[in-house]
Amino acid sequence: MVFSTLFILYSSLLGFVVGILAAVFLLVTNVLIDFVWVDIPGMVSIPFYPLVVGIVGGILVGLIQKRIGQYPTTIEETLGEFKRKGRVTYKNHLLKNGLSAIIVLMFGASLGPEAALAGIVGGLITWIGDHLKMTFEHREELVKVSIGTMLSTIFRAPFVGVSEVFEEHDSLQLKTKGRKIFLYALSTLFGIAGFLFIEQFSPEESVFSLHFPQTIDWAWQTILLMPVGWLLGAVFGFLFLKIEQLTNQLAKKINSPIIQAIIAGIAIGLFALWSPYFIFSGEHQLLPLSKEALGFSFFSLLLLGVGKAFLTNFCFAFGWRGGKIFPAIFSSTAIGFALVHLFPYTPGLIVGIVVASSVTIILGQPFVSAALLLLLFPVQFFPAIVISSFGISKLRDFLKSKSVRT
Repeated sequence: MVFSTLFILYSSLLGFVVGILAAVFLLVTNVLIDFVWVDIPGMVSIPFYPLVVGIVGGILVGLIQKRIGQYPTTIEETLGEFKRKGRVTYKNHLLKNGLSAIIVLMFGASLGPEAALAGIVGGLITWIGDHLKMTFEHREELVKVSIGTMLSTIFRAPFVGVSEVFEEHDSLQLKTKGRKIFLYALSTLFGIAGFLFIEQFSPEESVFSLHFPQTIDWAWQTILLMPVGWLLGAVFGFLFLKIEQLTNQLAKKINSPIIQAIIAGIAIGLFALWSPYFIFSGEHQLLPLSKEALGFSFFSLLLLGVGKAFLTNFCFAFGWRGGKIFPAIFSSTAIGFALVHLFPYTPGLIVGIVVASSVTIILGQPFVSAALLLLLFPVQFFPAIVISSFGISKLRDFLKSKSVRT
């Protein structure tokens, strides 16, 4: 990668713009979510209101899928398009990505905003390159840097972007990797600055955080419980992926995108009637869950984790497209608290181990998984989270290689 002053400048400015863009998108989305789920029912009493919202949302999402196409695009689709074409289509696509994602999120889908934001960021960079007549020798790298910055800002995890460098399985020299790390870190720094500048106008309380006692009660039994946490997290991660496969197969049996989306909307409404924890991305519900979880029963937490995983994949397969990282973390956290309910030893550490193991299986990226959780859990638990992520990653690779040989 050419490490020029101009390229550093582009990365820094784009990082700042990406941070602002992500914050504005989340701010608008949260205002609309409050309007649909708080303001309207506060003004008018409608029987089975969540079910009504789900059906209306299903009709709108179905019309989007039928008339416009499969929007919002995912991170993998955005990077794949850039790799094939050297650009991300932006004409008419930025608006389609943004509006479709807002509709999906405001009507309660158990999905996150990162998918749409990746498409918007990729299109924005292509637009800048076209209209300012700039030629980036490594434009794909700039897209990756900006998407890493976006993930770092919305997840409040500043090392996510940098961790992407370590996930690359290439033969780059140490000096080149060091330059890339510097570039990602600088872009993330400017991205967080832009995000915080806009976030100060948001009335929302602190989000994407967990509550644990400030004083950690270290228990020797935790050492014996750690392997159980690794196993439970890995099993739930594989279950999440299996549910993804099953819901995709189920969706293929229905040819009409409108019917698919309405069915998913009904599912959202029914789950919302059961518990509000099932709907939305889980970003705002993670903090209250951590405060209330130990008051839940073991089976309630287990059903919450599995139900959230099902609804997330069901929504996506049936046309309500979006990101799965937020819901994966939330559902894994519920499973972690279920284990703590049975064995209440150093709760934060056990939950962290379960979440790290599960998310690593789901994402397949140990560096990114550990970076996502760095500021979510007390820093004292981070060594155990790192060990969990990389240990489970090695286990997954071993099982994959074994299945290929057989």
